[in-house]
Amino acid sequence: MRRRDFLRNGGSALGGSWLTLSMPSILAAASAAASAAALESAFRVLSPLEAAEFEAIAARIIPSGDSPGAREAGAIHFIDTVLAEIDPALLGPMREGLRGLQDDVRQAYDTTSFADLSESRQIEALTAIEDTAFFGTVRFLTIAGTFCDPSHGGNQNRVGWKLIGFPGPFGTQPPFGHYDADYAERGE
Repeated sequence: MRRRDFLRNGGSALGGSWLTLSMPSILAAASAAASAAALESAFRVLSPLEAAEFEAIAARIIPSGDSPGAREAGAIHFIDTVLAEIDPALLGPMREGLRGLQDDVRQAYDTTSFADLSESRQIEALTAIEDTAFFGTVRFLTIAGTFCDPSHGGNQNRVGWKLIGFPGPFGTQPPFGHYDADYAERGE
């Protein structure tokens, strides 16, 4: 096994372990993200340039189009809150990963900003790093920020839930399944 492959695979495993172990903390910090997103307040740890770059990455992971995506769900506020409150030590590796992506973009496309690339070039750049721990972490945080309960931050106006057809808590109606069909027929 080559050293590069070992580091890539080890980083992916480490990223997955971190995410699994940190899930309770992520959910706890998400409520602060809800306040930040609702107020459209300034970012807590991300600079405006970093926020624009992470938001552009999130917008490629869950793109807008016929339906809203991560940008409309406010996933960037969730990401900022997680990096500010959950594990400040993660902020360094996330910034390092972002700088690496920006270096790749600079070399390949002669621009300094991932967010300034066309959608097709953004996809090319992300495809090149999709096996890294950095991308795995951003992908997880984007998905969590888009589909979490709105009270936890992200998923503004239940955009993520509407995207997948989830009516929200207590939104189900009987019959709940085949086992309840006879109750519905009898009007119970």
